[in-house]
Amino acid sequence: MTKRPFPSAISPIVKGIVKNFGLERGIASLLLQVNWKEVVGPQIAAHTYPTEIRFTTLHLLVDSAVWMQELSFMKKEIIEKSNRLLEKQSIRDLHLRVGALPSPLVTPLAAGAAPVRDCTAEEAAWIEEQLQAIADPALKESVRCALRRHLIKEMGPVTGPAPGALTERPGH
Repeated sequence: MTKRPFPSAISPIVKGIVKNFGLERGIASLLLQVNWKEVVGPQIAAHTYPTEIRFTTLHLLVDSAVWMQELSFMKKEIIEKSNRLLEKQSIRDLHLRVGALPSPLVTPLAAGAAPVRDCTAEEAAWIEEQLQAIADPALKESVRCALRRHLIKEMGPVTGPAPGALTERPGH
């Protein structure tokens, strides 16, 4: 049985890329967009959309002037809940603008797409080891899904040898 060589740890690479390319705000914006319903609740989420974080201001799109007025009284609470998700006090202000809301984000796994196979116990343990240095729960889950998809795609469907019996594939 040949052991599969795993790549080096990804967390330092991801952290370096995020920092070097100034992607922190973009990632924070995406985290809010994906988790917006959990941050503000379903009623507010149905009428708002976090478009971006610019400097220390969270920009929200609101579907009506009535909701914009209501949310103006809830700015402090929305800022606190958003910062709680981001695990830092990076948002200090809220900018509200009336406009049409985009469709909610749906990921393929959230839509019910089943993988061809699941990771082996060895692969799952390796993935968790790579994630130890990532503090942000949402980023950690995104990297976990990406690594899992990569391993599943790389190894293909489980046929022949039992799961965990990793063999060398031609061209790899």
